[in-house]
Amino acid sequence: MSHNIRGEGAGRRVVVCCWLPNFALRVIAHGVSSMDEPLALASETDAHPVVVDRTEAAADHGVEVGMLVSRAMGCCATLQVHSGDAPQVERAAERFVRRLEALGAAVQPVEPGRVLLEGSSLELLYDGIEGVLERIVQAFANPDIRVGAGPNPFVAWVAARRAPAGVALWVPAERVRELLDPMTLDVLPAGADLLRLLRALGLETLADLSALNIDQIADRLGAHGVLLHELARGEDASALDLRVPMETVSEVLVFPEPVGNERTLESAAQMLAERLVTHARCVEYAPRAVVVSCVLAGGGAWQGRRVLRVPTVDPRKLALAIAPALAQVPSPVEQLELSLDGFEPRAGTQHSLLGGRGSAKEKDSLGDEELAGIDDERVQRGMRHVQEALGDDALLQVLEIEPWSRVPERHAVLVPRRVGSEERGVR
Repeated sequence: MSHNIRGEGAGRRVVVCCWLPNFALRVIAHGVSSMDEPLALASETDAHPVVVDRTEAAADHGVEVGMLVSRAMGCCATLQVHSGDAPQVERAAERFVRRLEALGAAVQPVEPGRVLLEGSSLELLYDGIEGVLERIVQAFANPDIRVGAGPNPFVAWVAARRAPAGVALWVPAERVRELLDPMTLDVLPAGADLLRLLRALGLETLADLSALNIDQIADRLGAHGVLLHELARGEDASALDLRVPMETVSEVLVFPEPVGNERTLESAAQMLAERLVTHARCVEYAPRAVVVSCVLAGGGAWQGRRVLRVPTVDPRKLALAIAPALAQVPSPVEQLELSLDGFEPRAGTQHSLLGGRGSAKEKDSLGDEELAGIDDERVQRGMRHVQEALGDDALLQVLEIEPWSRVPERHAVLVPRRVGSEERGVR
């Protein structure tokens, strides 16, 4: 059933946000603890772990996100603390996304347990936006699922936060301010320092922020302040970065007994790599990364990801790339899984008969444009490698905004260089 802050909304853009609160904690505690109990999820890598998520029951005892686990346990004697398991959470998040893709939706994963999608494209399939929202709610057996819809991604996210558990909330464009005005500043994508500054200025709600003069906001807070002011007014022109649904290319090997020998694991990885390259997708595409996932003896999981300098379907090179990761497996392995990621179209390269990319004589005969093309190809390949290893935001470029402005901060901004989404072909 969907609850509608009523308005026609027909023919308009509708963005849907599907969100399951405490997603990582739910995945880790599933079958072990109840979400009605005081639970907390601890950070994985810190020397002094902190709370990264907690249930409402834990919050009632004073447990907050960012608090040291030792202090949190002092606040609540019955607090159950669970350690993070990133591979397990990632697998659950992928299943969450695929359940929406099974409805025919093109989606943008935001974080584990939170997904955005274009609801307008599904209206004909499910008899209007209300039918779309009902179908999304029905797709999840979890009664705590939250579904919000609005004219842009930010409104959809706020609607999902306000939606009752198991009920969809649709906010048409003409009722956006009714939803946003009473909301606190915590819903904005702003850091703790900026939120403290806004509160020090006497601002408590989105209505307070939207009432300010845009020029004053720009002078005091810069471009990020202008963005927050627009969001507070319900204006979000950002487009969804929809992912291309692709079948997982993976192979699994279950050992009859736990294996802790590194050479045995390398041989198993070689065998799985030989199976993987026979997949139909490897005919036209080559992977940029290879991922190894292990189910460890005695419980728990481990995962390693290796980015390839050059995409390849050579099983020997895939096995060699993953070998250093196998050396880091912390305990004997019961199950080994190898999967390929970051596919790019396979492109043939014309090599010189004399070897290499061409002889010195051939290069001397090339003009500046040809030499620039060769260099550019290598640079682009290196940029793709950096993005696969460190993320799409690892490379930035300067974008001029107002070069005539007297305010230096408004001359130009740094934005991510989206070489990956344009040149890698598929993801």
